Order: sequence, then structure tokens, then C-alpha cells
Amino acid sequence: MSSQLENQKLNLLWHNMIIFSTVDQVIQESIQRLKSYNQDMMYRNRDMAIDYYTFNNTAKYIDQYFDGSLQEEIPLYPVNMTSRLINRISLVYKDAPIRTVENDKYEELTIMKNSKMKYFERIHNLLGTTAIQIGWQDDRFKYQPIINFQPIFDYDDPLKPVAITYLLPKATADVYSYSEPDMFMYWDKDNHFIFDEKGKIISVNDDDVNPYGVLPFVFVQPVTMIDEFWNDGAMDIPLANCQVDIAMTMLQHHIRSAGGQWVVEGRIDANEVQLGLNKILAVEGGSVNNISAGVNIESIMSGIKFQLQQVAQNHHITFDFGMSGSKSGIALRMENLELLEAREDEVEKWKFIEKEMYSIEKSIAEVEATVNLPDDMKINYDEVDFPDAEMEMQEWEWKFKHGLADRIDYLMAKDPDGFSSREEAEKYLAERNISATNVKQQSNVKENAFILNRDV
Repeated sequence: MSSQLENQKLNLLWHNMIIFSTVDQVIQESIQRLKSYNQDMMYRNRDMAIDYYTFNNTAKYIDQYFDGSLQEEIPLYPVNMTSRLINRISLVYKDAPIRTVENDKYEELTIMKNSKMKYFERIHNLLGTTAIQIGWQDDRFKYQPIINFQPIFDYDDPLKPVAITYLLPKATADVYSYSEPDMFMYWDKDNHFIFDEKGKIISVNDDDVNPYGVLPFVFVQPVTMIDEFWNDGAMDIPLANCQVDIAMTMLQHHIRSAGGQWVVEGRIDANEVQLGLNKILAVEGGSVNNISAGVNIESIMSGIKFQLQQVAQNHHITFDFGMSGSKSGIALRMENLELLEAREDEVEKWKFIEKEMYSIEKSIAEVEATVNLPDDMKINYDEVDFPDAEMEMQEWEWKFKHGLADRIDYLMAKDPDGFSSREEAEKYLAERNISATNVKQQSNVKENAFILNRDV
């Protein structure tokens, strides 16, 4: 690339960014940027993707394609495929990782972290660039995704924000909320406050100081990030979902019209013509004909399947609509080999993100709970296993045979929440043995026709 092209690219890059100079300058530029047309379009696309993921009134995105009287005959046909595909490619937090911190308080402070991280991974895979805010609420850490925001950069690094602004959600979601003024949140490592659309600052803390001394946000980027801050995730999935919704609605229309359109010719009152499978149609002075479009419904269904397979292959997912029946765990692993290889890259990325989050948690814990967490946190992600009942049974039988495991180990492995210690598992088995003995004693009586352990 020539130096001239490089300079043009850098000029465009800086033009599209907010570079930190003073707080007042950042406020004014943030208001303009957050209300700009291009930014608003990007936010709308991300909001649409969230609607498809949550399956929240997605019919509104195809309503414009079926106007007139068509919706009086058939309803729109939205389908919920975005969440299934996004959840399927999100494998890093499929099982909760093991975090090792040499402080007993840490587990209490992060009680909601595993469920939140699973959700964050899915939202990130859907949207691409996202922000995670680490805060404090109810004597523990609070984790919140920030989807639409404006990053502020330093000249030294155009890819790592030093501050962030974002629009605060309105108190209500009804039409009256539109009359409420827009309010924005601002954070950097030193300052924290709210400002309105006129730039007036509303204090949150004394002297608008950030008490933590760090920017309490982690910015998550796709592994494909190169030299731009904003990067898309699997945005092709909600777009394909929209296309499938249109195709499915058209399919229902063609099924509805498969019987054809009845046409009455001649001097006949159409209201007097009664149609039905159990009725004989007789007309005088005219004729009744049926016009059928002759649409191949099977072709439409094949087209929908092709769209589904294409978007799935974009994200290393293969499926055959259940035509192959059940498969073994080995077959599933080989079939999803590309997906598992992609997960390895994602695991390394999320390890780094967890380290960044822990550094912020450490600063917040010192301020909010006077808890001094150690400098280091270790995290381990388990490998993804596909279910294979036959191989699992063979493995446990081999362990039993060679004395490497017993029934207590089996219970603890199959239900770690129910049996967190060997004592609990031993107590359960002892109660089962006592119950079995009582049943046997009560059954082996003369009056019982079904005597146990005895030839009748």
C-alpha cells in the first residue's frame, strides 16, 4: 500500500473517531455522533439482530412486504431460528469454566458470573463488537452488556477506547417515553457522570470522580478483527432469518391458494354460488371456472432449506434436517470438527477477556467491599463432549472393573449439584440400601403372592 493511500485511510479513520482532548469536547462530539444518521443505522441493525435473537415481534420486519389485503387472508409467518444457530456456535461457556482465586470471598462476589458470561458470548457472536460493564450491586459484582455505545480513543491507540459514552434507557417503553429527554452516561478512568442532549452534566459521584480508577468496561472483539474497532459478528443469521420469514409467509400464501381462484362468468350473482365438497354446483346462463397458479410448493421448501444450510455452513454448522437419525458421539465430533477448531481460537480470546475483567473486579472489590483479591486468577475451560451413551457406559464399566471408580464416584459425576461431596453420596446410597431391605422384608411373608428371592 502506498504512503498516500495509508494517509487517506488514517485520515478517514480519525475522522470517524472521537479522540480524547477535553471532557467538554468529548461530550459535544458524543452527542453529535450518537445522533448521527450512520450511527443510528448501525444501532438499528444491531437492535434488529437482538429482536431476532429474542424473537421479539420480528413480524414487523417483514410487514412492509405484505401490504394490502394479503394479511386479511393469512397471518405473517415468522420463525425462530436466530437463537438456535447462535446458541449452537457459542461453545466456550457451554460448560462453566473453573476459576481459581485464592480468596474465599470471590465466589460469593461472582455468583452470577457464569450465567452472564454464557449470555455475553452469545450476544457477542451475534453482534460482533460489544462492551461488558463490570459494576457493583447488592454486595456483589454486576455484569451488564452495552450494545450501542460511542467509544473515545487516544491518539496512541485507535483500537483501544480510553472512555465510553452511551444512551441511557428510558424509564418506560411506551409512546410517552419519546417526550423524555435523552440522557447519556460517561466513563473514563478518572471521571464518571451523566449528561443530557444539551451537554449539561448531572453528577453521579462527588466531583464527578470515577472511584475505581479504571475504566470498568471490557471490549470484546471477534478473532477476525484487523484494523477497525467496529466488527460484525454473525449478522448474516438474522438477515437470513428475515429472508426465511418472507419465504415462509409466501409458502403459506401458496398453500392457501392451492385450491385456485374461482371465477364466475355470465349473468350470475356470485353471492348465490355456494362452493363445497359436499355440494353440487349447478348454474344457468353462465359458467364457473377455477384458475390455479400451479406453483411448485416443493421447490419453495427446497429453497428455504438451501437458505438454512447456507447460513449454517457460514458458521461451521452442518445439519441434514434429521434425515440421518441419531449419531454417535464420535460421528458428531467429526461432523463438527470445524466448529470445534473455531472454539479453540475463541477459548484463547475469552481467557484474555476474563483476565481483563478480573483486573477490573479487583479494583472494584477494594473500593466497594474492602476486599483485597490476589493479583492473579487462573481459569480452565473444559473440552466439549458430545453425548454417547454406549461409550459412557463402557467407560464406567471399565473403571468399576479396575477399581478406578465406584458408585459414589458415578453419582458425583452424574449429579455434581446434588452430590457435592462423597459424604452426601454415601448417605444417599445407605438410605437406598435400607429402603431396599425394608421392601424385601415386607414382601417375604406368606400372605404376599409375589415373594422375593423364593421359588413359588
